[in-house]
Amino acid sequence: MLVAAMRLRQLATSQSVVFYAPPEVHQSILDVCKKKSGEVVDSSDVVCWLLEQTCSGIEQLQPLYYSQGIDFCHRIQAALNNLRFLSDSDQRDAYLGAVQQNEQQTLEQLYKPKKTSNPTTAPGPFSTEIAPLMKELNFRRKGFQDAENAVLESALQEVEQEREVAFEVEAVREVQKPLRHSPLEFAGLHRDNKSFVKTGRLWAGYGGYEHTFEALRHIALG
Repeated sequence: MLVAAMRLRQLATSQSVVFYAPPEVHQSILDVCKKKSGEVVDSSDVVCWLLEQTCSGIEQLQPLYYSQGIDFCHRIQAALNNLRFLSDSDQRDAYLGAVQQNEQQTLEQLYKPKKTSNPTTAPGPFSTEIAPLMKELNFRRKGFQDAENAVLESALQEVEQEREVAFEVEAVREVQKPLRHSPLEFAGLHRDNKSFVKTGRLWAGYGGYEHTFEALRHIALG
């Protein structure tokens, strides 16, 4: 969908907007607005289709939001269960064991659909601070687990986990000072050009200019 880049403050007075869409998008607009082929599509239909696409995109991302929420609860609960994980080595190992994810996984482990869609829960009960959030997440999960976008739940969770454990290389930038070069001296205007300015005449063998195509021969384009 292409929309003219303007503020549209004078829309319908001195400005107008035209929407261009490929055939599949046009057909999608007709389907959303329940119109038949050949009927006129106006701006209200386009806005309605855009809102529907936005809501549909949010619904499809619900499993990913659920996965992020569950992972957040696990990390917070692990920190509460091991309050001295910074100073105690045993608690640190227990905390890392709860928050670290398996990095070395095969493609089958990453993307193979799971037969069951039960959420992964941390061992032991959740604290009073985390329990209400877990309850809300599980309640929201019931709203999409039987819908069409539930098919993507497993894959989205694994892709999100893979993205979280991806390594990032820190780039250190070093400021490089520009090189100083001695400027070339200007020899002055060509003598033939001076003569042309004074007399307005050109003669055979004039050397004050060069044909364009002759100059192009010396560059990559030529």
